[in-house]
Amino acid sequence: MVAAIRTSILQDETFAGYEVSGPEATCVAEATVTGVGVERLTEIGFDDDEETVDEVDLRRLSDDEIDVVGSAMGTCIDDVDDVLVDTVAASILDDPEPALPVDEAAAACVAEAVVGEIPPSRLIAIGVRGDRTGDVGALRPAEVDVFATAYTDCIDVRRILLEGIESAGTTSDEVLACLDRNIADADIETIFRAGLAGEDSAATARLILSPAVETCTVR
Repeated sequence: MVAAIRTSILQDETFAGYEVSGPEATCVAEATVTGVGVERLTEIGFDDDEETVDEVDLRRLSDDEIDVVGSAMGTCIDDVDDVLVDTVAASILDDPEPALPVDEAAAACVAEAVVGEIPPSRLIAIGVRGDRTGDVGALRPAEVDVFATAYTDCIDVRRILLEGIESAGTTSDEVLACLDRNIADADIETIFRAGLAGEDSAATARLILSPAVETCTVR
């Protein structure tokens, strides 16, 4: 069973970004067998007598089983923090937040901040869940806060927001300066946090920014 899982880990595209070596894959496989159990792994599709198997269907893994794999990888992979920075940065560049241009330096900044706050095993589990479900809806509230803070620290979200308002061509420089004074950093972070949590960030923005808009546009 260990050999079968080791082979699957080395072949599975889900884990390609982690650059898992042979010994590391063996370590992960042994921990997975211990944590998940032979009976359940056989049910998923692993054959105890075969070393070459098809990739495991992540949709068949429960959340608890994904946590086992994430914990095993966090323990078994050397320099896992460095690997995760590269992996998280790549995922940000592949799927950026709407209306927020992110370059490689900003993505690396966000990734380093996130890896510094969220345990490796948890980040790996989040990534595997994302591959399984197509989104990162498994983020916990505290993790949403970490990502939101990292984005707003690494990217000039205020500038992007004001430039977006300015690009509409209906706002004077005086009004823009007023908005800049009246929109708090915490307001911007709240809007961003809503988007990360899967909420309607546009509706949140209208609600949060309406006092500033009213103050700056009243005649």
